Amino acid sequence: MKRSRSDLRAKLEYYDRLLSKTILKYQNPVTGLLPAFLFEDGTAGWAENHAWVRDNVYSVLAVWGLATVYRRGAEGEENREKAYNLEQTVVKLMRSLLMAMMRQAGKVELFKKSRSRTDALHAKYSISTCATVVGDYNWGHLQVDATSLYLLTLAQMIAGGLQIIFTLDEVAFVQNLVFYVERAYHISDYGIWERGDKTNHGETELNATSIGMAKAALEAINELDLFGSRGGPSSIIHVMGDEIAQCNTKLVSLLPRESSSKEVDAGLLTIISYPAFAASTTELCDATRTEVISKLEGRYGCKRFLRDGYQTVKEDPHRLHYEPSELKVFENIECEWPLFFELLLLDALIRGDAPAIKSYREKLESVVIRDGSEGLVTVPELYQVPEDKVSWEYQKPHSQDRVPGHKKQHMWSQSLYILCGLLEEGLLNIGEIDPLNRRLSMAAQPDPLVQIVLLSEDRKMSVALKKRGITAETVHRAEQDPTFPIKILPAHYLPRLYQQLGISSKMGLSGRPMQSVGVIGTSQLYHIHEAVVAFTPQFLDHEAFYICLDNRLLVDLIRTDLAYLKANWKLMGRPTMVLPLTRTMMGEEGTWDKSPVFRLTQALVAGYIAGVRVQVGVMADYLDTASVKQLHFIDPVKAASLLDIPQIDTKITRSSMLGRVGRRSFVKVDRNSEAIMDTIKKSRMTPPTKHKLFLPQLSVTPSPLPLRVSSSTSLSPLTPQPLEELLASAYTAKRRSFQSDRLLVGQVPSFVPGTPRHASLDVGNIEDLIQRLQQEENIYVQADILNHLHNTCGRSFQLEVRGQTCTLSSLLEELYQKSGTLHLWSLVRHIAGILEKTVEDLGTAATDLLVRQKNFSVGLPNNEIDITQPLPSSELVAKIRSVCGGDHSAAAFTQETIIYLAMFIRAEPELFKEMLRLRVGLIQNVMVLELSRAMNCTLEQGLEQLLDLNPYDVKRLLHLIFSRKEFAISEMERDTMFVDGQILTMPDKQISIKLPDKKQVRGKLRNDVEVLGKASEELRSEELRSEGDEKAGHWIRRRRLDGALNRVPPDFYPKVWHILERCTGISIGMKSLPQNPTIHEMTPGELKFALLLESHLNSLPAPEYRQLVVECLMVVSLVTTSSTQPAFGGTLVVEHIIHHAHHLFLQDQRGHTGPAMDCCCGHVGSCGGATGICVHFYDSAPSGRYGTMSYMALAVADRLREVHRPDDQCKMN
Repeated sequence: MKRSRSDLRAKLEYYDRLLSKTILKYQNPVTGLLPAFLFEDGTAGWAENHAWVRDNVYSVLAVWGLATVYRRGAEGEENREKAYNLEQTVVKLMRSLLMAMMRQAGKVELFKKSRSRTDALHAKYSISTCATVVGDYNWGHLQVDATSLYLLTLAQMIAGGLQIIFTLDEVAFVQNLVFYVERAYHISDYGIWERGDKTNHGETELNATSIGMAKAALEAINELDLFGSRGGPSSIIHVMGDEIAQCNTKLVSLLPRESSSKEVDAGLLTIISYPAFAASTTELCDATRTEVISKLEGRYGCKRFLRDGYQTVKEDPHRLHYEPSELKVFENIECEWPLFFELLLLDALIRGDAPAIKSYREKLESVVIRDGSEGLVTVPELYQVPEDKVSWEYQKPHSQDRVPGHKKQHMWSQSLYILCGLLEEGLLNIGEIDPLNRRLSMAAQPDPLVQIVLLSEDRKMSVALKKRGITAETVHRAEQDPTFPIKILPAHYLPRLYQQLGISSKMGLSGRPMQSVGVIGTSQLYHIHEAVVAFTPQFLDHEAFYICLDNRLLVDLIRTDLAYLKANWKLMGRPTMVLPLTRTMMGEEGTWDKSPVFRLTQALVAGYIAGVRVQVGVMADYLDTASVKQLHFIDPVKAASLLDIPQIDTKITRSSMLGRVGRRSFVKVDRNSEAIMDTIKKSRMTPPTKHKLFLPQLSVTPSPLPLRVSSSTSLSPLTPQPLEELLASAYTAKRRSFQSDRLLVGQVPSFVPGTPRHASLDVGNIEDLIQRLQQEENIYVQADILNHLHNTCGRSFQLEVRGQTCTLSSLLEELYQKSGTLHLWSLVRHIAGILEKTVEDLGTAATDLLVRQKNFSVGLPNNEIDITQPLPSSELVAKIRSVCGGDHSAAAFTQETIIYLAMFIRAEPELFKEMLRLRVGLIQNVMVLELSRAMNCTLEQGLEQLLDLNPYDVKRLLHLIFSRKEFAISEMERDTMFVDGQILTMPDKQISIKLPDKKQVRGKLRNDVEVLGKASEELRSEELRSEGDEKAGHWIRRRRLDGALNRVPPDFYPKVWHILERCTGISIGMKSLPQNPTIHEMTPGELKFALLLESHLNSLPAPEYRQLVVECLMVVSLVTTSSTQPAFGGTLVVEHIIHHAHHLFLQDQRGHTGPAMDCCCGHVGSCGGATGICVHFYDSAPSGRYGTMSYMALAVADRLREVHRPDDQCKMN
């Protein structure tokens, strides 16, 4: 029924009076700041002079909402006056918070670089003076969500018409606040409740509420003019799209979890609905809401999180922190906050969910406090269980009546109560408090059309491509044609430009830190004064590393970036990608059909690749449809300086010290095209040398030794190859091809990995080595000589080569370039390690893993370094080198592996399901094992073959291992290279990874291991299989793979937690997981518990044994859920159960004359299996009458019989 004007006026007057009496009454007249709460006597008590940033922003929302109502319906002078007064009240509060933070501009500058909690902005300030009220170390100040909430609300209010920012200095500070929060996806903070880890010991953690609020703030304030309609280019805020995408990725990986110590948090309601609306899909939003309601909702509101001790009668008021064993005391008596009924009501109002609106309005009205004399409603902070009713509440949760806490009015809650009323009564529209339409952010958007501009090396290539229906611009036209619309630069110039953003010398703010830019940033066009600039993708800037030398991997990188753009593009306009094409990539025209880059261009022209719609054209056609960003904050003089690239000498004719293998066929270029040339050259790793070089032409002669490729991919019948041997020899042994204590002489064949060299030479005379180096033509011998000189004299050693003085480093660099051009990958990797080459975006790749909750370690067991926080590339490489010791190939290969893992997790995150930590060293050893098995060779030979694989095949092998697919080995000619204007085909062959024929796949890698999650009755469903059904070695291989990859069955960690409820502890290897304080501190779904259990499992060096432990714990869980026994009694020693199951297995083997009769039935451990377990037990299927899980179930039953009386038998179905 439509309300009359008088009814609406009466309602408006009611809310005006309620706001004035409950909120504005307590606003400081000088600063406009508010206290967070009121006590029963109507005062703010000890906190009367403390203004929390978060609470003040939420408290002023009701003021803004009511001001909007008056402004929209202003009739008469009185209403206009009220609207103006309320608006200025909002402005005063927001500006006071801004002034308080601007006084700490020095902290913002420090925090941009350090990300340290001691450099964080303060979380609260003085109400009367805006000064700080507590010291840097006396409060959990690092609260990214509070700063983000301020930015988000500031953006909404400015978009709604309020004038809050007055000067360009303030604009610069707000821009630096953006830098402060933009990397929230790897900033551990204290979170929305200021406590960090729920034990309140001052430990920070990654919080979904902080990341979600930061994502919302970045999206809201991007491209916003802080001066509103009065502004211009200098008052616009800029945000990097890649930072928003990373925040979203991390948020998606966390939800519905809040953090590692909080499996769910009611504060997430502010993220999935008003004010942030940060969830990317309605499904994720619904799942999070359901989780909050099912686990936290009560009669009086919602708990903040499980086992929250705040304000409970069991909390010790004399200390802030909790003991770990104390947390379980708070279970079922956590205080309930009416605030969350308001958030759920707001969410229902926005969604238009009538039943939910009615339900939560009734629940909310039942918990507010009404003042009978004035008819005012106040909302208390929380409701607690009285001390005399705690025992009853323990027994039956939600059964006892609760009482309000001593803070009778919570300002944040009071503000949202008024806001809900204004919306529900129809006085306020949601669009008026969400003018930026954040609530529509979850709406489905069409997939972007990616615009592709191909840039050929010269006109000849462009014409040839045109004949094949492929449109390509040319570098020559970029310079000579005045109509060419834009300037094209390498990606590493873009961060330099952004360093000029937000600079304020008055406040000591330096602008945006120098950080790499992702594919979203390089897929935009940039308007810089009179110039329009485009940037090539970041992966083409790999001037220091070798992976882009492999054209097939280069194509894969392009496909990955296209898929990433499809998933994460949210900007106005279409993404535009500039791809340079060179003859090194394409080869000679007659061989283009074999070129993976040419096939990529054909797929691009077809308009659909990797599930992404693309369009190939010329740049001039894309200017109107491309996403264009204005960068007018850059000073014109500085812009000219930053974009000035040194002239490149295109007429180099000097030969090289080790033989010339490539040339530059580029046209003469100047300012507009030299950057493109720079990009092309750096991406192909063959820049001109700086010295005159005089050594002979390189010789790469064919090998007389054939590759040992097996047609079968099965393991030799259970030949014991313990992983311990591999760990000892794989990456710590010196490889024969690069020995430092002996050299090779004579004309030796090109090196075949795994083939030893027999000739040696006395290396005592350095001068003889230098003379030999000048005469030697074989590139492998040159590598050995240089490697020895490096180990003996160091990289800075100066030597004279045919009258030319140079450093050893320059010779190694040249050899690196040549081996890269010739695609001699084992050489490339080894020399890259010697030269300490670093993947330019290695830190970004590590962050890609970490933001998706995949911690990783580098090194091998007993010498591992865990990476749990994002690090700069330099620091990460230093850690890698420290664990690799002097093994240069391992250092380079580890970087390469991390890059591939990051590519996988961006494109196929499902590959990493049920993995918490990635152990890079063990993963590499699995690659060696698999390659050795497939080639039927030794581990050392398999290692050499792995290092000689091209990067694309390494990536493919790794992908097949992660996806549990079989692979086969084939011989192939080495890649054809375009060298010195001619086609060069290497005479020796190399191996390649391919999918096997269907006949080879038959019967392999079935999903039998998935029975780990089935009920116990299915354990007996299969009978003993005949030996012919499965090839020997299948299951031990499967366990090694899953153990090395740290895979566990679904719900594994909660099931182990419930096992802990029935015993005093679990012993795994040399470590023990005690019941107390573990289950008293942590909940079943807590990530912190999963990480703790994972660390115990990772203490086991043999991955196949680790997997047996996982199976054993799953069996214990299945048995205990079916058992009537209350507990195991004492500590559950997993090793005892496994060895007892192994003993039962050997008994059956003796009875049936099984294959173990030849080894462990006579003498246990004689076959060399890890931890004394027979390799045949490792190679048994999990299920079936003779499966490992059947033996473990019997062992568990025996263990229960030992614990309990004979008449109280364990009952199993």
